[in-house]
Amino acid sequence: MILIPEQVKALRDKINDLETEIENATTYFDEVTSKNDRRSKEEQIKYLSRILEESEFVKKADDTIIDYGTKFKIKFDDENVEEMYTLAENEIGLMSNLVNRNNGYVSSDCLLGSSVKGKKEGDRFQYSVKVRGMKDTLTITGKILKIYRKTKNDIDFIISRPMSERFATRKIVKENANCKEKEITLSQYNLLKEEKKRLVNALLKLEKYEKRIMTGSVIKLIDGEDTIKEFRIVDEDVVDPKTEIKANSKLASRLYTKNIGDRIEEIYTYIEDGKTKKARYFGTIIEIDNSNVTKISSADYNIYSIRTRLDKLNRLLNKFRIITLESNDVVNVGSKVSIMTFEDEEIQNIRVEVINKALSSEDTHSYIEVTSAIGAAIIGLKDNERFEYYDKNGLLHEGVVYDINNNMNETLAKDPLTYQKRRRG
Repeated sequence: MILIPEQVKALRDKINDLETEIENATTYFDEVTSKNDRRSKEEQIKYLSRILEESEFVKKADDTIIDYGTKFKIKFDDENVEEMYTLAENEIGLMSNLVNRNNGYVSSDCLLGSSVKGKKEGDRFQYSVKVRGMKDTLTITGKILKIYRKTKNDIDFIISRPMSERFATRKIVKENANCKEKEITLSQYNLLKEEKKRLVNALLKLEKYEKRIMTGSVIKLIDGEDTIKEFRIVDEDVVDPKTEIKANSKLASRLYTKNIGDRIEEIYTYIEDGKTKKARYFGTIIEIDNSNVTKISSADYNIYSIRTRLDKLNRLLNKFRIITLESNDVVNVGSKVSIMTFEDEEIQNIRVEVINKALSSEDTHSYIEVTSAIGAAIIGLKDNERFEYYDKNGLLHEGVVYDINNNMNETLAKDPLTYQKRRRG
């Protein structure tokens, strides 16, 4: 499963909400109802966590063709209105509150999503739908008007952006700020552990793929009399039943689901010299030799990349330490803080966590690096103090910080209004 940044943020927020609800459970419910409700929430947390741990993340959306995470504008031929969407593999996490009039989401497993995937600007698309009450199908056609680059208002993973955009040209950090390069926040530590689980799962899948039975595999069986026999899966029309198994046969399709230690009890019927004969495949699989299997080069590269990243993660988890914040009302690395900015004559509110730098899958709507222009501008500020900063284009921006929280045990930064409502009860 492949997730875009918006889905990852939505899933993490949902997990945090469920954990908060469990922690804040009251005695208003009777004991049985309360236990059942808690059990249901815990099962949801496990399910959502498993999705995060077993999925791949789209680090950077394609802006040349429509792929997962790509924002695009289309126009249907029979309508005058233009519609904007972002493509995702599925709809997990993309709840109705994430869909607005400016940007909807469409999954690749629906008719529209599958018809536009891989298209470029100017390409046409079409798909057919079955309408109730109509004998014939209805063909929908349209055109891809524009494919967008991600902007600062879109959710993205910080780590996916070019280094020149992630770090300010000058590192401006006030002397009284706690900004040590080898310190990370508690939520960053949890993200590193989440990524480690995800990579371990991916590695297990790839290694399992290498060890499974496929075309070219040599299988060794041992029967009850300790007799060992070998069979090769071959992509040939004519095979020797005593030593070979046809790759597209029903027997082979059943063997593809087997692993070392599994027992095989199969009888294969074939014609030889005009006579019907039987070959027997009885025994336990003791070895699967894939040395002669034609391997996909990318599979080897992925395994190498995953192992390299796992080694780096282990070093990070051992090398970095979780920052300890003082109980004060000043913005430091590790602080959760609400930021109000004035962009394009509109007030923008966002609640973020200040970090030294992104190390895993920190997203732009939940974290801000202290080495960025805005991060450097808010370090050391107190509640309701104003700040100014210049973006990479030299434009001046201003804003206000409020609701500073230096409690490291608070869940990941959330929407300001949600935070205020929870704080005030």
